[in-house]
Amino acid sequence: MSWKSLIIIVGFILALLITVAGGVYLSIDNSCVNDKASLEKRCQIAISHHRY
Repeated sequence: MSWKSLIIIVGFILALLITVAGGVYLSIDNSCVNDKASLEKRCQIAISHHRY
């Protein structure tokens, strides 16, 4: 097995782990449902950030 294929496989596994971990975090973190005030604040910050 050459170095290039080994690097590609390791990179793919890392990307897969990051994706799975992100999905698990989002499914656990339901602060959007519970805390409407912080959600609204985050949306306003995001909107004001994208204006510039």
